[in-house]
Amino acid sequence: MAIAPDFRRQDVGGIPLEMLRRYLVARHWNVAQQSFAAQSTAETAAARALLGGRSTPRRNFDVYLQPADTLDGVELVVPNDASAPGYQLEIERAVRILAEVEERTPAEVAASIRAIGFDVIRSRIPDGAVLDDTIRLEVARNYVLGIRQLLAATATTELHPEPFFLRVRKEASEYADRCRFGHTFKGSFGFTIESPLEPNLEPTFDGIQRGPFERRVVERFAKGIAAVCQAATKDDPAWIVESAKAGFGANACELLAAMIEETSYTALTFEFSLSPEWVTELPPEDQTPFVVGPRHVEISRAAAKALRTRAAPRDETVFGRVVKLATQADPSDLLDVMGEREIAVLWSSESLGDITVRLSLDPEAYLLAVEAHATGRPIRVSGSLEQRGRQWLLSSPTGFAVP
Repeated sequence: MAIAPDFRRQDVGGIPLEMLRRYLVARHWNVAQQSFAAQSTAETAAARALLGGRSTPRRNFDVYLQPADTLDGVELVVPNDASAPGYQLEIERAVRILAEVEERTPAEVAASIRAIGFDVIRSRIPDGAVLDDTIRLEVARNYVLGIRQLLAATATTELHPEPFFLRVRKEASEYADRCRFGHTFKGSFGFTIESPLEPNLEPTFDGIQRGPFERRVVERFAKGIAAVCQAATKDDPAWIVESAKAGFGANACELLAAMIEETSYTALTFEFSLSPEWVTELPPEDQTPFVVGPRHVEISRAAAKALRTRAAPRDETVFGRVVKLATQADPSDLLDVMGEREIAVLWSSESLGDITVRLSLDPEAYLLAVEAHATGRPIRVSGSLEQRGRQWLLSSPTGFAVP
């Protein structure tokens, strides 16, 4: 039975070949036509060994070049067949060369290669909640449940950037379930959450390339945490409210506050590590560790309250069954324009969930609504949707139809 590679190992061995290739492309290494001219004697010997005395043109290695002027002439030999003789030795050789080029240890480079396929969110709780490198199961359970809900809420807002939502989107919930719970780590006891990333098949290195959905969720998460910390520093929830289009909405603010309270109320640290495979819009200051605590709970809830009362009207098309009819006029009298004719429609919105929308119609449209209600047929109507208290209203209705 095949054993899945451990992407979190700290040694140089066992690096998946596909991860190494993705890492090289992300670091601007390009596959070149084979040339032994500029290689060192050791590298030339390695390449010839990998050829294995083949008489056919096919070879079981690739040569990568780094276009940077400072690395002119440096060639990296990488096997392309895991069954090739000396495969593991050549992978380790490639890692050691990369470590010299990047001025890091081989273990650090190996860890970066294994992490190329995901973004990482690390959280720490203070030593006061740790006993002999362990924490209570209740704390661990609350963290896992809390971070999943927070990821799903952030993903929902990324899909539909509104101040708040009534229902988590299915795609957002599926994304949260795809995230992985990595190894815990020492140092005030840490949790690791890995957000998977698809390969970047067409990398660009000039300007910003919009990353995939999973990357945008983590960026939004980091921006949301940064805004919460800024708001706490300034003692002003407006920092969160004004950044809601790019950061946390009301739902995420409420979930963050609950997670802090139920996991580590005195202090909870967040830190983000993004894969270099995709260019990020996240500024460096939003990737540094953030410590949140009681003050952040208070400011987050204040911002959530403000966001829930701030929803601006938006253009929507409502589709659903008529569940209520109300008028003091004769529904069949199309000439009576004085009496108000109001209906309520049960609408299953992707972003808001199942809500009842009220609207007023002209006499002709109202009569069609009466007929649709009697026959159980849905109606469709467009207009400006807004929330007033607990009610949803659609003003300036147009395009009323009974499909």
